[in-house]
Amino acid sequence: MIIKMSPAPLVDFEEEYRPKIVEALPLRPLEGPKTRRHTIGKIRAAGGLPPSRANPMLLAMAVSHRAQAAPKKATPNWTTENRHYSLLHFLAGLGSRGAQIREILRHLAERTGKTSYAAKTVYRDIEHLVDDFGYTIQHDKARNRWVFHNPPPNLTLGSRRLSKNQMIALRMAASPIAIPGHPFRDAMRETLQQVAEMLEDDQKQQLRDSTSLLDVKMTPLIDLDVETIALLEQAIREQREITMKYRGLRDPRPRLRRVQPHGLYHRNGGWYVAAYDRSRKAMRSFLISRAKDWLLTQKPFSRQKDFTLDDFLHGSFGAMSGRGAPQKVRIRLFGAAARLGEERIWHNSQTTEPSSRRKDGSLVVSFELRGLDEIRRWVLQWEGEAEVLEPKELKQQVKQAGQKIHQKG
Repeated sequence: MIIKMSPAPLVDFEEEYRPKIVEALPLRPLEGPKTRRHTIGKIRAAGGLPPSRANPMLLAMAVSHRAQAAPKKATPNWTTENRHYSLLHFLAGLGSRGAQIREILRHLAERTGKTSYAAKTVYRDIEHLVDDFGYTIQHDKARNRWVFHNPPPNLTLGSRRLSKNQMIALRMAASPIAIPGHPFRDAMRETLQQVAEMLEDDQKQQLRDSTSLLDVKMTPLIDLDVETIALLEQAIREQREITMKYRGLRDPRPRLRRVQPHGLYHRNGGWYVAAYDRSRKAMRSFLISRAKDWLLTQKPFSRQKDFTLDDFLHGSFGAMSGRGAPQKVRIRLFGAAARLGEERIWHNSQTTEPSSRRKDGSLVVSFELRGLDEIRRWVLQWEGEAEVLEPKELKQQVKQAGQKIHQKG
Protein backbone atom coordinates (compact mmCIF):
# COMPACT_ATOMS: atom_id res chain seq x y z
CA MET A 1 0.00 0.00 0.00
CA ILE A 2 1.27 3.47 -0.93
CA ILE A 3 0.69 6.23 1.59
CA LYS A 4 -0.40 9.46 0.02
CA MET A 5 -0.17 12.76 1.90
CA SER A 6 -1.66 16.08 0.85
CA PRO A 7 0.11 18.80 2.80
CA ALA A 8 -1.70 22.06 3.50
CA PRO A 9 -0.31 25.12 1.71
CA LEU A 10 2.20 27.27 3.56
CA VAL A 11 0.64 30.27 5.24
CA ASP A 12 2.05 33.78 5.39
CA PHE A 13 5.42 33.20 3.82
CA GLU A 14 7.15 35.15 1.14
CA GLU A 15 10.48 34.21 -0.43
CA GLU A 16 12.05 37.56 0.47
CA TYR A 17 12.12 36.59 4.16
CA ARG A 18 14.16 33.37 3.75
CA PRO A 19 17.59 35.10 3.91
CA LYS A 20 16.54 36.98 7.05
CA ILE A 21 15.47 33.75 8.77
CA VAL A 22 18.66 31.84 8.01
CA GLU A 23 20.94 34.80 8.72
CA ALA A 24 19.48 35.31 12.19
CA LEU A 25 19.90 31.69 13.29
CA PRO A 26 22.90 30.62 15.40
CA LEU A 27 25.52 28.24 14.06
CA ARG A 28 25.35 25.81 16.96
CA PRO A 29 23.03 22.77 17.03
CA LEU A 30 19.83 23.44 18.95
CA GLU A 31 18.06 21.03 21.24
CA GLY A 32 14.48 20.84 22.40
CA PRO A 33 11.36 22.96 21.90
CA LYS A 34 12.38 25.53 24.52
CA THR A 35 15.54 26.39 22.59
CA ARG A 36 13.59 26.70 19.35
CA ARG A 37 11.03 29.07 20.93
CA HIS A 38 13.89 31.14 22.32
CA THR A 39 15.53 31.35 18.87
CA ILE A 40 12.23 32.31 17.20
CA GLY A 41 11.81 35.07 19.77
CA LYS A 42 15.31 36.37 19.02
CA ILE A 43 14.52 36.53 15.30
CA ARG A 44 11.38 38.49 15.94
CA ALA A 45 13.14 40.85 18.37
CA ALA A 46 15.86 41.52 15.80
CA GLY A 47 13.28 42.66 13.28
CA GLY A 48 13.93 39.79 10.93
CA LEU A 49 10.20 39.15 10.48
CA PRO A 50 7.05 40.98 11.41
CA PRO A 51 5.09 39.07 14.11
CA SER A 52 2.17 38.46 11.78
CA ARG A 53 4.39 36.85 9.14
CA ALA A 54 6.47 34.60 11.45
CA ASN A 55 4.99 31.16 10.85
CA PRO A 56 6.18 29.05 13.87
CA MET A 57 6.29 25.78 11.93
CA LEU A 58 8.30 27.37 9.14
CA LEU A 59 10.78 28.80 11.63
CA ALA A 60 11.08 25.45 13.38
CA MET A 61 11.89 23.84 10.03
CA ALA A 62 14.51 26.51 9.35
CA VAL A 63 16.05 25.99 12.78
CA SER A 64 16.27 22.23 12.18
CA HIS A 65 17.83 22.79 8.76
CA ARG A 66 20.44 25.18 10.11
CA ALA A 67 21.21 22.85 13.06
CA GLN A 68 21.83 19.95 10.69
CA ALA A 69 24.07 22.04 8.48
CA ALA A 70 26.17 23.33 11.38
CA PRO A 71 29.74 22.01 11.35
CA LYS A 72 30.51 19.29 13.88
CA LYS A 73 32.59 20.26 16.85
CA ALA A 74 35.96 18.51 16.83
CA THR A 75 36.56 15.99 19.63
CA PRO A 76 38.89 16.33 21.38
CA ASN A 77 39.25 20.10 21.24
CA TRP A 78 41.72 21.03 18.52
CA THR A 79 43.66 23.39 20.81
CA THR A 80 44.22 20.61 23.32
CA GLU A 81 45.16 18.08 20.66
CA ASN A 82 47.65 20.45 19.06
CA ARG A 83 49.17 21.08 22.47
CA HIS A 84 49.57 17.33 23.02
CA TYR A 85 51.23 16.87 19.63
CA SER A 86 53.53 19.81 20.27
CA LEU A 87 54.53 18.41 23.67
CA LEU A 88 55.22 14.96 22.18
CA HIS A 89 57.42 16.26 19.37
CA PHE A 90 59.26 18.66 21.65
CA LEU A 91 60.22 15.95 24.18
CA ALA A 92 61.00 13.42 21.44
CA GLY A 93 63.41 15.86 19.82
CA LEU A 94 65.30 16.42 23.06
CA GLY A 95 66.05 12.72 23.52
CA SER A 96 67.70 11.73 26.81
CA ARG A 97 68.36 15.37 27.74
CA GLY A 98 64.70 15.94 28.50
CA ALA A 99 63.18 19.23 29.61
CA GLN A 100 62.15 21.01 32.76
CA ILE A 101 58.60 22.26 33.20
CA ARG A 102 59.58 25.88 32.59
CA GLU A 103 61.19 24.90 29.28
CA ILE A 104 58.04 23.02 28.25
CA LEU A 105 55.88 26.03 29.16
CA ARG A 106 58.13 28.36 27.13
CA HIS A 107 57.94 26.03 24.13
CA LEU A 108 54.14 25.77 24.31
CA ALA A 109 53.82 29.55 24.58
CA GLU A 110 55.97 30.02 21.48
CA ARG A 111 54.03 27.44 19.48
CA THR A 112 50.51 28.43 20.49
CA GLY A 113 50.90 32.12 21.26
CA LYS A 114 49.23 31.49 24.63
CA THR A 115 51.22 32.41 27.74
CA SER A 116 48.64 31.44 30.37
CA TYR A 117 49.51 27.73 30.56
CA ALA A 118 50.19 26.52 34.10
CA ALA A 119 52.53 23.77 35.26
CA LYS A 120 49.55 21.65 36.33
CA THR A 121 48.36 21.70 32.69
CA VAL A 122 51.65 20.14 31.59
CA TYR A 123 51.50 17.53 34.37
CA ARG A 124 47.96 16.64 33.33
CA ASP A 125 48.96 16.42 29.65
CA ILE A 126 51.90 14.11 30.40
CA GLU A 127 49.70 11.89 32.56
CA HIS A 128 47.18 11.71 29.70
CA LEU A 129 49.87 10.78 27.15
CA VAL A 130 51.31 8.09 29.44
CA ASP A 131 48.08 6.55 30.75
CA ASP A 132 45.83 6.83 27.69
CA PHE A 133 48.36 6.39 24.87
CA GLY A 134 51.11 4.35 26.51
CA TYR A 135 54.02 6.72 25.80
CA THR A 136 57.04 6.25 28.12
CA ILE A 137 57.52 9.78 29.44
CA GLN A 138 59.17 9.70 32.86
CA HIS A 139 60.42 12.22 35.39
CA ASP A 140 64.15 12.16 36.12
CA LYS A 141 64.16 13.30 39.74
CA ALA A 142 67.95 13.76 39.93
CA ARG A 143 67.91 16.31 37.10
CA ASN A 144 64.29 17.43 37.54
CA ARG A 145 63.63 16.78 33.85
CA TRP A 146 60.93 15.00 31.90
CA VAL A 147 62.40 12.46 29.47
CA PHE A 148 60.66 10.71 26.55
CA HIS A 149 62.22 7.22 26.37
CA ASN A 150 62.31 5.35 23.04
CA PRO A 151 59.89 7.56 21.09
CA PRO A 152 58.48 5.81 18.00
CA PRO A 153 59.01 7.32 14.55
CA ASN A 154 55.29 8.09 14.20
CA LEU A 155 53.84 10.08 17.08
CA THR A 156 50.09 9.60 17.01
CA LEU A 157 47.11 10.05 19.30
CA GLY A 158 44.90 7.56 17.48
CA SER A 159 43.43 4.10 17.87
CA ARG A 160 46.74 2.41 16.94
CA ARG A 161 47.93 2.88 20.52
CA LEU A 162 46.92 1.05 23.69
CA SER A 163 46.84 2.77 27.06
CA LYS A 164 49.36 1.90 29.75
CA ASN A 165 46.85 -0.20 31.68
CA GLN A 166 45.69 -1.97 28.51
CA MET A 167 49.28 -2.94 27.67
CA ILE A 168 49.90 -4.28 31.18
CA ALA A 169 46.62 -6.20 31.19
CA LEU A 170 47.34 -7.72 27.78
CA ARG A 171 50.84 -8.87 28.75
CA MET A 172 49.77 -10.29 32.11
CA ALA A 173 46.77 -12.10 30.62
CA ALA A 174 48.91 -13.63 27.88
CA SER A 175 51.82 -14.73 30.07
CA PRO A 176 50.15 -17.71 31.83
CA ILE A 177 48.88 -19.02 28.48
CA ALA A 178 52.30 -18.67 26.83
CA ILE A 179 53.93 -21.36 29.00
CA PRO A 180 54.91 -24.66 27.31
CA GLY A 181 52.20 -27.27 27.25
CA HIS A 182 49.24 -24.89 27.49
CA PRO A 183 46.54 -25.91 24.99
CA PHE A 184 45.98 -22.29 23.92
CA ARG A 185 49.65 -21.35 23.62
CA ASP A 186 49.76 -21.28 19.82
CA ALA A 187 46.43 -19.46 19.57
CA MET A 188 47.63 -16.80 22.03
CA ARG A 189 50.88 -16.30 20.09
CA GLU A 190 48.93 -15.75 16.89
CA THR A 191 46.57 -13.36 18.67
CA LEU A 192 49.45 -11.29 20.06
CA GLN A 193 51.08 -11.15 16.63
CA GLN A 194 47.86 -9.84 15.10
CA VAL A 195 47.44 -7.27 17.86
CA ALA A 196 51.08 -6.19 17.49
CA GLU A 197 50.63 -5.56 13.77
CA MET A 198 47.97 -2.96 14.60
CA LEU A 199 50.24 -1.02 16.97
CA GLU A 200 53.07 1.45 16.62
CA ASP A 201 56.67 0.17 16.66
CA ASP A 202 57.40 0.95 20.33
CA GLN A 203 54.34 -0.96 21.59
CA LYS A 204 55.07 -3.82 19.19
CA GLN A 205 58.45 -4.21 20.88
CA GLN A 206 56.86 -4.10 24.34
CA LEU A 207 54.67 -7.07 23.42
CA ARG A 208 57.67 -8.99 22.08
CA ASP A 209 59.63 -8.30 25.28
CA SER A 210 56.79 -9.41 27.56
CA THR A 211 57.79 -13.08 27.42
CA SER A 212 61.16 -12.32 29.00
CA LEU A 213 59.86 -9.71 31.45
CA LEU A 214 57.04 -11.76 32.97
CA ASP A 215 57.20 -15.29 34.35
CA VAL A 216 53.98 -16.76 35.71
CA LYS A 217 53.98 -20.15 37.42
CA MET A 218 50.52 -21.65 37.69
CA THR A 219 49.12 -24.75 39.30
CA PRO A 220 49.56 -27.80 37.04
CA LEU A 221 47.50 -27.51 33.89
CA ILE A 222 44.70 -30.02 33.55
CA ASP A 223 44.27 -31.63 30.16
CA LEU A 224 42.06 -29.49 27.97
CA ASP A 225 41.55 -29.09 24.25
CA VAL A 226 40.35 -26.12 22.24
CA GLU A 227 37.62 -28.12 20.49
CA THR A 228 35.86 -28.90 23.79
CA ILE A 229 35.82 -25.24 24.81
CA ALA A 230 34.47 -24.29 21.38
CA LEU A 231 31.72 -26.93 21.65
CA LEU A 232 30.68 -25.74 25.11
CA GLU A 233 30.65 -22.10 24.04
CA GLN A 234 28.40 -23.02 21.12
CA ALA A 235 26.06 -24.95 23.41
CA ILE A 236 25.82 -21.99 25.80
CA ARG A 237 25.31 -19.49 23.00
CA GLU A 238 22.67 -21.55 21.14
CA GLN A 239 21.08 -22.96 24.33
CA ARG A 240 21.37 -26.62 23.33
CA GLU A 241 21.78 -29.57 25.67
CA ILE A 242 24.97 -31.63 25.71
CA THR A 243 25.73 -35.18 26.77
CA MET A 244 28.99 -36.50 28.20
CA LYS A 245 30.46 -39.35 30.16
CA TYR A 246 31.48 -37.88 33.50
CA ARG A 247 33.29 -39.43 36.43
CA GLY A 248 33.01 -37.53 39.69
CA LEU A 249 35.55 -37.80 42.47
CA ARG A 250 33.60 -40.55 44.21
CA ASP A 251 32.26 -42.32 41.11
CA PRO A 252 33.79 -45.77 40.45
CA ARG A 253 33.24 -45.36 36.71
CA PRO A 254 32.04 -42.68 34.23
CA ARG A 255 28.30 -42.15 33.92
CA LEU A 256 26.31 -40.67 31.03
CA ARG A 257 25.08 -37.18 31.94
CA ARG A 258 22.78 -34.82 30.06
CA VAL A 259 23.15 -31.18 31.09
CA GLN A 260 22.20 -27.65 30.07
CA PRO A 261 25.37 -25.48 30.10
CA HIS A 262 25.08 -21.89 31.37
CA GLY A 263 28.67 -20.68 31.77
CA LEU A 264 32.40 -21.49 31.90
CA TYR A 265 34.84 -20.56 34.65
CA HIS A 266 38.44 -21.25 35.67
CA ARG A 267 39.72 -22.18 39.13
CA ASN A 268 43.08 -23.55 40.32
CA GLY A 269 44.33 -24.67 36.91
CA GLY A 270 41.05 -26.26 35.83
CA TRP A 271 38.15 -25.21 33.60
CA TYR A 272 34.61 -25.90 34.78
CA VAL A 273 31.18 -25.69 33.17
CA ALA A 274 28.24 -24.52 35.24
CA ALA A 275 25.25 -26.50 34.00
CA TYR A 276 21.77 -27.55 35.01
CA ASP A 277 21.84 -31.30 35.70
CA ARG A 278 18.53 -32.79 34.61
CA SER A 279 18.98 -35.93 36.73
CA ARG A 280 19.72 -33.94 39.91
CA LYS A 281 17.31 -31.12 38.99
CA ALA A 282 19.84 -28.53 40.12
CA MET A 283 22.75 -26.42 38.90
CA ARG A 284 26.10 -28.21 39.22
CA SER A 285 29.79 -27.64 38.48
CA PHE A 286 31.58 -30.09 36.17
CA LEU A 287 35.37 -30.21 35.76
CA ILE A 288 35.76 -30.40 31.98
CA SER A 289 38.83 -32.66 32.08
CA ARG A 290 36.86 -35.35 33.96
CA ALA A 291 34.46 -35.81 31.06
CA LYS A 292 34.79 -37.46 27.66
CA ASP A 293 32.65 -38.20 24.61
CA TRP A 294 31.10 -34.74 24.51
CA LEU A 295 28.09 -34.46 22.18
CA LEU A 296 26.16 -31.33 21.22
CA THR A 297 22.50 -32.36 20.85
CA GLN A 298 19.73 -30.69 18.87
CA LYS A 299 17.49 -30.40 21.93
CA PRO A 300 17.02 -26.77 22.97
CA PHE A 301 16.59 -25.57 26.54
CA SER A 302 15.47 -22.34 28.17
CA ARG A 303 18.20 -20.60 30.09
CA GLN A 304 17.40 -20.08 33.76
CA LYS A 305 16.29 -16.53 34.37
CA ASP A 306 18.63 -14.25 36.31
CA PHE A 307 21.50 -16.78 36.20
CA THR A 308 24.96 -15.26 36.55
CA LEU A 309 28.28 -16.93 37.29
CA ASP A 310 28.90 -14.41 40.08
CA ASP A 311 25.75 -15.49 41.89
CA PHE A 312 26.39 -19.16 41.16
CA LEU A 313 29.90 -19.04 42.63
CA HIS A 314 29.07 -16.68 45.47
CA GLY A 315 29.82 -18.42 48.73
CA SER A 316 32.18 -21.00 47.24
CA PHE A 317 35.70 -21.01 48.63
CA GLY A 318 37.23 -22.59 45.55
CA ALA A 319 35.96 -24.17 42.36
CA MET A 320 32.81 -25.89 43.58
CA SER A 321 29.62 -23.92 44.09
CA GLY A 322 28.20 -24.20 47.58
CA ARG A 323 24.64 -25.18 48.42
CA GLY A 324 22.26 -23.77 50.94
CA ALA A 325 22.28 -20.46 52.76
CA PRO A 326 25.59 -18.68 53.41
CA GLN A 327 27.04 -19.21 56.87
CA LYS A 328 29.78 -17.40 58.75
CA VAL A 329 33.14 -19.17 59.05
CA ARG A 330 35.67 -17.85 61.59
CA ILE A 331 39.25 -19.13 61.70
CA ARG A 332 42.17 -18.06 63.90
CA LEU A 333 45.48 -18.02 62.06
CA PHE A 334 48.90 -18.36 63.71
CA GLY A 335 52.50 -17.91 62.58
CA ALA A 336 53.06 -17.81 58.81
CA ALA A 337 49.35 -18.28 58.18
CA ALA A 338 48.63 -15.08 60.12
CA ARG A 339 51.23 -13.17 58.10
CA LEU A 340 49.63 -14.34 54.87
CA GLY A 341 46.20 -13.49 56.27
CA GLU A 342 47.30 -9.85 56.33
CA GLU A 343 48.71 -9.98 52.80
CA ARG A 344 46.25 -12.07 50.80
CA ILE A 345 42.59 -12.12 49.93
CA TRP A 346 41.42 -15.74 49.65
CA HIS A 347 37.74 -14.91 49.17
CA ASN A 348 35.75 -11.81 48.30
CA SER A 349 33.85 -12.01 51.62
CA GLN A 350 37.06 -12.19 53.67
CA THR A 351 37.39 -9.83 56.63
CA THR A 352 39.99 -9.55 59.38
CA GLU A 353 38.56 -8.85 62.84
CA PRO A 354 40.56 -5.86 64.21
CA SER A 355 40.01 -6.73 67.87
CA SER A 356 41.18 -10.33 67.36
CA ARG A 357 44.93 -9.64 67.24
CA ARG A 358 46.97 -11.16 70.05
CA LYS A 359 50.52 -10.62 71.27
CA ASP A 360 51.57 -13.88 69.62
CA GLY A 361 50.68 -12.36 66.21
CA SER A 362 47.59 -14.48 65.63
CA LEU A 363 44.41 -13.02 64.19
CA VAL A 364 40.91 -14.07 63.15
CA VAL A 365 39.67 -14.06 59.56
CA SER A 366 36.04 -14.68 58.66
CA PHE A 367 34.21 -15.70 55.47
CA GLU A 368 30.61 -16.05 54.29
CA LEU A 369 30.41 -19.48 52.61
CA ARG A 370 27.74 -21.87 51.36
CA GLY A 371 29.90 -25.00 51.43
CA LEU A 372 32.45 -26.42 53.88
CA ASP A 373 34.32 -29.07 51.86
CA GLU A 374 36.91 -26.75 50.32
CA ILE A 375 37.45 -24.62 53.42
CA ARG A 376 37.99 -27.83 55.44
CA ARG A 377 40.81 -28.91 53.11
CA TRP A 378 42.22 -25.38 53.26
CA VAL A 379 42.36 -25.46 57.06
CA LEU A 380 44.08 -28.86 57.08
CA GLN A 381 46.85 -27.69 54.77
CA TRP A 382 48.10 -25.22 57.43
CA GLU A 383 49.27 -28.10 59.66
CA GLY A 384 48.00 -26.68 62.93
CA GLU A 385 48.43 -22.97 62.15
CA ALA A 386 44.67 -22.57 61.53
CA GLU A 387 42.04 -23.14 64.24
CA VAL A 388 38.34 -23.28 63.39
CA LEU A 389 36.25 -21.15 65.76
CA GLU A 390 32.89 -21.58 64.03
CA PRO A 391 30.71 -23.17 62.79
CA LYS A 392 30.73 -26.25 65.02
CA GLU A 393 30.08 -28.47 62.00
CA LEU A 394 33.33 -27.40 60.35
CA LYS A 395 35.22 -27.74 63.62
CA GLN A 396 34.01 -31.34 63.94
CA GLN A 397 34.87 -32.14 60.31
CA VAL A 398 38.45 -30.90 60.74
CA LYS A 399 38.81 -32.93 63.95
CA GLN A 400 37.59 -36.12 62.24
CA ALA A 401 39.87 -35.54 59.24
CA GLY A 402 42.82 -35.07 61.59
CA GLN A 403 42.03 -38.33 63.35
CA LYS A 404 41.96 -40.16 60.00
CA ILE A 405 45.35 -38.73 59.09
CA HIS A 406 46.73 -39.82 62.47
CA GLN A 407 45.35 -43.36 62.12
CA LYS A 408 46.85 -43.77 58.66
CA GLY A 409 50.16 -42.29 59.68
